[in-house]
Amino acid sequence: MLGLTKNIDYGLELMIALGRNFKKGPLSLRKIAKGKKIPYKFLGKLALSLRQAGLIEAKEGKGGGYFLTENPARISVAEIVEVLGGPVEVGHCFGCPRVGVCGQKDIWTEVGEKVKEIIEEKNLQDLL
Repeated sequence: MLGLTKNIDYGLELMIALGRNFKKGPLSLRKIAKGKKIPYKFLGKLALSLRQAGLIEAKEGKGGGYFLTENPARISVAEIVEVLGGPVEVGHCFGCPRVGVCGQKDIWTEVGEKVKEIIEEKNLQDLL
């Protein structure tokens, strides 16, 4: 079965929380972690990756926390997924010795292309 990694799942939850709070001020990671039942340290690592990618920013001090750098409608789901999980690659036969004779390859490559196409068309606002 195909599925999302915890990085992607929890990272999307973080981005959704920040998207719901867009233009209302920063949100504390502790508050998000507690509300979503996500380990705080794990969420901190995801926030760091998203911050390095320029999708979120932090404000320190009292009343500080994290916030989106752009409107949720301008952040694609694909951007978030690729920051947290790397390129979307379903059907890439990494080092498989059967790549030249495998009947599955074409189907899984097509599935991967469709998944990527869909998440590129969707944005964070769609998840809110």
